[in-house]
Amino acid sequence: MYLVVGANGFLGSYLIKNILEQTDETILAADLHCPEKNNDRINWIKCDITKEADVAELNEKTKKAHDLKIIYLPVFFNVNKNPANDKIAWAVNVTSYARFVDVMENVKVFYSLSTDMLFKTSREIPYTEKDPIDPMNDYARHKAIEERMAEAKGYNIVRLPVMTAPSLSPVKKHFFDDVVSNLRNGQSMQFFTDSRRSMIDFDTVAKTLIALTNTPEAQKEPVLNVAGDESLSKYDFALRLADKYGLNKDLIIPVSMDDDTTIWKEKRPKTVLLDNTLVKHLLGLKELKMNI
Repeated sequence: MYLVVGANGFLGSYLIKNILEQTDETILAADLHCPEKNNDRINWIKCDITKEADVAELNEKTKKAHDLKIIYLPVFFNVNKNPANDKIAWAVNVTSYARFVDVMENVKVFYSLSTDMLFKTSREIPYTEKDPIDPMNDYARHKAIEERMAEAKGYNIVRLPVMTAPSLSPVKKHFFDDVVSNLRNGQSMQFFTDSRRSMIDFDTVAKTLIALTNTPEAQKEPVLNVAGDESLSKYDFALRLADKYGLNKDLIIPVSMDDDTTIWKEKRPKTVLLDNTLVKHLLGLKELKMNI
């Protein structure tokens, strides 16, 4: 049985799709906002992970589950130092995570997510799982704490780069969808050419996570990088999107991070890449690339 916490988000939706398609397992799908999609293999449950009672209810529902696999996704992304959200971010990313891993009992496999923002020094050499971390913002500092807690419990962390793909939600659109929509409507958009990441798509990450939950040898590694093979900028991504959908590339305007004074309040590294050698070896993969 899978328990997917944060199941109605972008990655959560792809996880639900792939668990149903690739396995015969049942799913307990937990989220603040639950679509009415219950059937014989999936049961949605409303859950606010900041509430002790909601987490206790999840534990009760999974106490007798056979081979319980938990994939934990909730985060509060507060990177621009908004004081009004600082307490919420800490409550979601740290306090609630600590309570969750403490309360849940019948756990066979547990994966939660971390970030390439743990590294604030720009470099062309991809960061491995063994490189010392140096978080670039409060969100990354929260993730660093999460990683230590997961390791202390004997659980697993997957570090991820920028992810993108069409949203599976009929009401919630992703950046991917906005780019396609704007270009189709003849609206130009600016994209950084010199901010590079090991970009990957939600579907590939979901499939990889499912494989990891079923690979005992991989679970011996406390932290794994799940990232694309390529060093890509948002500009590269937009050009590929235009090729895929036959959109006008002239609307894709290249800009430099050096010229930006509005998007990021804090200085960001230009190039942060994640080395995915270990996860490919463990899963027998020849490549991990972003699919559009």
